[in-house]
Amino acid sequence: MKTHSATPITPGLAGSLLPERPNDSHKGTFGKALLIAGSKQFPGAANLAIRAALRSGVGLVYAAIPESIYIPLAASIPEAIWYVLSGQEDINQKTSALVSGKDAVLVGPGLGQVNQTRDLLLTVLSNLREQAAGAALVVDADALNLLSQQPGWANLLPNKSIMTPHEMEFSRLTGLPLEEIHANRMALALHYAQEWGQTLILKGANTLIASPDGDCRILPFAHSALAHGGTGDVMAGLLVGLLAQGLAPFDAATLAVWLHARAAQLALDAIGHPAAVLPSDIIQQLGRAMSSL
Repeated sequence: MKTHSATPITPGLAGSLLPERPNDSHKGTFGKALLIAGSKQFPGAANLAIRAALRSGVGLVYAAIPESIYIPLAASIPEAIWYVLSGQEDINQKTSALVSGKDAVLVGPGLGQVNQTRDLLLTVLSNLREQAAGAALVVDADALNLLSQQPGWANLLPNKSIMTPHEMEFSRLTGLPLEEIHANRMALALHYAQEWGQTLILKGANTLIASPDGDCRILPFAHSALAHGGTGDVMAGLLVGLLAQGLAPFDAATLAVWLHARAAQLALDAIGHPAAVLPSDIIQQLGRAMSSL
């Protein structure tokens, strides 16, 4: 397979992408992010993604969640604005209002893969294409798995989408075996980012970010502190918050990947051993990761 190269994500590159915070700014300056996440089985995924988005610097964070997990989440995260979804009819009626006026949308963390969430995903994608074409989209976790089951799924995505698969999810999207993906990560990430016309984050050790224009960036370090369930939810929440602040998808993905990994390293320094670093520890270090730039 053809040899490809990628630009390392250095602190200098990441720092050049960090949004400025003028002293005369207000909450409207930094955009509106919507997260569609969570289920009765996976409330923690929504919790982590929402809290990470709030730490990203975005002005307003809206969260659309099932009624079954509203009370504990609302009690533990007072800064978010809530849309409570109580059933399929309610979802169909509210979906247009959910995406209206939002600068960036995240769909996927902890959604589960039942028919109701599939219908929600497809309705959201349709509304984004038809009514909110300017909004950026992050497709993550269960949304990727649900999407991979739809014929011609790449045509369902609006422009300015970012896909965030790990290698197993990438295998489901492409139909390729894991062994081939692992052996040709960069070439395949670049190929499919261009074929799908979207920004692609291929997660794993030395995470790759591939653009639909054929550019590629790589995280030049890796460590096992990120090998915990929930760390992907943290990155997805951080990413949608950066997108809502106006960064282009390729740049927002680049900055989110670097900040996420840097915060994990800072959490490791504080906790002392990678086995004990939790996703919530990473969220607490996002501010220090930003200040290190």
